[in-house]
Amino acid sequence: MSSEIEQAEVEELSEKVLENVEEPEQPQDEEDPVPDGMSKKQLRRQKYKQKWEEKKLIKRAAERIRKKEKRAALKESGDLSKLRKRKDFRTMAQSNSKQRIALDMSFDDLMIEKDQKRTVQQIGWCYTSNRHSPNPFQFHVVGFDGPSRKIYDGNEHNLNQDIFLHHEKLEIVFKPEEIVYLTSESENVLSELDDSKVYVIGGIVDHNSQKGLCYRIAREKGFGHARLPLDEHLLMKTRRVLTINQVYEILVHHSVHKDWKAALLSIVPERKNVQAKEEEVKEEEGVAVEKSEEPSTESSSNN
Repeated sequence: MSSEIEQAEVEELSEKVLENVEEPEQPQDEEDPVPDGMSKKQLRRQKYKQKWEEKKLIKRAAERIRKKEKRAALKESGDLSKLRKRKDFRTMAQSNSKQRIALDMSFDDLMIEKDQKRTVQQIGWCYTSNRHSPNPFQFHVVGFDGPSRKIYDGNEHNLNQDIFLHHEKLEIVFKPEEIVYLTSESENVLSELDDSKVYVIGGIVDHNSQKGLCYRIAREKGFGHARLPLDEHLLMKTRRVLTINQVYEILVHHSVHKDWKAALLSIVPERKNVQAKEEEVKEEEGVAVEKSEEPSTESSSNN
């Protein structure tokens, strides 16, 4: 019965959108006066976005109905082998991990709206990675009170995410001596995670325009700092630029498998043409030597 009601709602919404799409366009000046402070081009974009959002709602509702009907048909036929098993995810409260990872979202004033949206999108990807971990990190987002927070709160899918959200700045939420900022300019190599520390990722999409920002902040405020062991395990001929979620996913992978090389190779995009540094053991003196035709290069961008 509920399926029939949902289907009726979808059909009603579909007809509404189709009416809007099929209706012949009238001269702009006669049909829709342009509001003050808005150009005709902006008005057209607004209308297009509105119609696009309506179409997305229709597609999502139809997809939900299709999946429900498929599951019902499989159950009725008795063919349970094709039913996708829903994975039981652990919450942070249920996790055996006490390791804290934080995103510092206090950089809104350094980003345009497009990049703020991308940063919020990457928070979602971090959350997904954490949720799929057998023992999720204690995931915090700090300094989250600017335009990015409004973007985040405006998405209904974010309402029940298992994340600790803080309006307060990093040094208010955590003790300064606990903080380790992850930045590729650091001379300290992150070898193991320490659950007495909170590892911080800068929540900024800057296209490398804010080079060294997180490192400067860490030094000025007296925070600890470290870099991922990229140069110790990989040969990279491109810029060492990783996104927020890539750094987070590397940390999650390492926490599960305890292997930095495997974590880096599985997460760093193929387009960066990375290669693993191979090690061979010299029989003479029994010393392990890294095979590399090029010297290790200090990363120049934020992790």
